[in-house]
Amino acid sequence: MEEIGRIFGDVGLGLFQLNLSSPVERGEYLAVDDETHGRVLCQLDNLLRKSDLDLERAGTMHEGSDTPIHERLLGTATIIGYRNNQGIVCIPTMPFRPGAPVFRAEEPLIAAILGIGKHSAAGAYVGLLRGHSLKVELDINQLVQRHVSVLAKSGGGKSYLLGVLVEELLRHKVTSVIIDPHGEYGSLRIPAEENGVHARFSVQSQGFPKQIQEFSPDVSLNPSAKPLTFSLRGIDPRDLLVFLGLTNVKQYLTPLRTLLEEVSAANPEFSVKDLARAAERKAEPVFDQLHDRLDYLEETRILGPKGTSLNDLVHKGEATLINLKGVAPDIQEIVVARLALTLFDNRKKGKIGPLFLVIEEAHNFAPQQGAVACSRILKNVASEGRKFGLGLCVVTQRAARIDKSVLSQCNTQLILQVTNPLDLKAIAQSIEGLTPGMTEMIQSLPVGVALVTGGGYHTPLFLEVRPRATKHGGESVKIVDN
Repeated sequence: MEEIGRIFGDVGLGLFQLNLSSPVERGEYLAVDDETHGRVLCQLDNLLRKSDLDLERAGTMHEGSDTPIHERLLGTATIIGYRNNQGIVCIPTMPFRPGAPVFRAEEPLIAAILGIGKHSAAGAYVGLLRGHSLKVELDINQLVQRHVSVLAKSGGGKSYLLGVLVEELLRHKVTSVIIDPHGEYGSLRIPAEENGVHARFSVQSQGFPKQIQEFSPDVSLNPSAKPLTFSLRGIDPRDLLVFLGLTNVKQYLTPLRTLLEEVSAANPEFSVKDLARAAERKAEPVFDQLHDRLDYLEETRILGPKGTSLNDLVHKGEATLINLKGVAPDIQEIVVARLALTLFDNRKKGKIGPLFLVIEEAHNFAPQQGAVACSRILKNVASEGRKFGLGLCVVTQRAARIDKSVLSQCNTQLILQVTNPLDLKAIAQSIEGLTPGMTEMIQSLPVGVALVTGGGYHTPLFLEVRPRATKHGGESVKIVDN
C-alpha cells in the first residue's frame, strides 16, 4: 500500500495526528498496522497546513521579496477499527505507536471493515462510496423497523435521493404510502433517459407504472389521481372537529353532537351540506361558527357518504402517492392526520401488512414549535410504529423546525448539503458517531453527495447518490431561457 504519512505527538485510542507526505483529501480512508490486531481502518477527519510564515514576512512578500516558506501538511484521523474473529468491528485497546506509517487504505480493506460492496437480498442500492467503486446498500428491514430521515437545504437534492430510495422499495415490493405535497413523485412511472452516469453506477432506466397509484383530495388540480375522500357516515364528533379545524373541543363538541343527531335522525345518508343547513337554522353564535366551517368543508369535498376504501388505498408491494399539490395547508394537515391514524390503527390490528409511510415537507406536519392536526399521530408513529411494522420516513429542508421527538426516532439518516447553523445543530444533536469534521463537511457537500448514518452500517459513510432509474419530477422551473 502507498504510505502517505507518519503518526506523531500524543496518540489516543480514538484518534491520532499524522504528518502527511502525500496529498490526501478530508474524508479519505487510511490504514495503520497494529501489532496485535493487524491492519486497522481509519479516516482522515481534518487537515491543517502549518507553515513558518509570520505576519512580517508575509508583508515583505507583498513588496516582491522572495521569501522561502517551510510548510507541513498535518492531519487528524479517527479510528474506525478492525474485525475480530466473530466479525465484530472493534477499536484497538492500545494506542498506535508514534512514528508508525500510515497508508492509503485499499478497497478490499475498506469493504471488509465497513461491510459494503456485497449485494444483499434486503439491500437498497443508493450509490457508491465517495471516491470508490464500492456499492452502498441500505438494509431495508432496518429502514422500515427503525425509521429514516432525509435532510438537506432547499435545492440540495433531497427529493432526488428520496426518489432513489422509493425506486429500491418498489424493486423489493415494499408497500409504501407517500405524502407528496408538490406532486413530484408521479414521475416514478416514467423511465429516465440514460446517459454515461447511469453506466458508471450500473443503473438501467426503468419505470414502475404498474406499482404506482395516486390519490388526491382535489382531482381538478391533479387529474392523474383518483379522488381521496373520507366517510362522513358514523364519524366521531371529535374527529369531525379536526376536519373543521376547531380545536376548542369544550365549546364546539356538544353543539356539533346536537347537529349530527338531528340530521342523521332525519336522513341516515346525510351530507356535510345537510349539516351546514342545520347549523344555519340555529340562532346561537356557536352555530354560526360551525356553519362557516361546514360550508368551507363542503367546498373541499373531502368528506362524503362513502370514503376511499383502505383496500383500494393500500396495495401490497406498491407505492400509493397522496398528491396534495394545490391543496390548502389546513386540509393537507387533516389528510395526513386521518391517513396516519387509519394506517396506524389498522396496522396494529393486523388488517394491513407492514408498510412504509413517507412524509415530504415533514416540518409542516410535525413542527417543533406549535401543533397542527397531524402532530400527535406522527409522534405516535415515530415512537411506536416500529413495534407494529409501520416504518416512517421524514423528509425536510429544515431539520431545526421538525419535532425533535420525531427526528430523534430516525435511526437512519440521509443527509445532503445543509448550511443553516440551527439545522446543523439539530442534526449534530440527533446523530451518534458524527465527528466535528463530518459536521463541517456537511456544509460543503456537492450536489449528489450524501452522508449516511445507520441503515445497517456502524459508522457514517459519504456516498455519491446513484442516478435515478425513473424520471425526476422535482426539477426547478426555469424563469428565463438560456
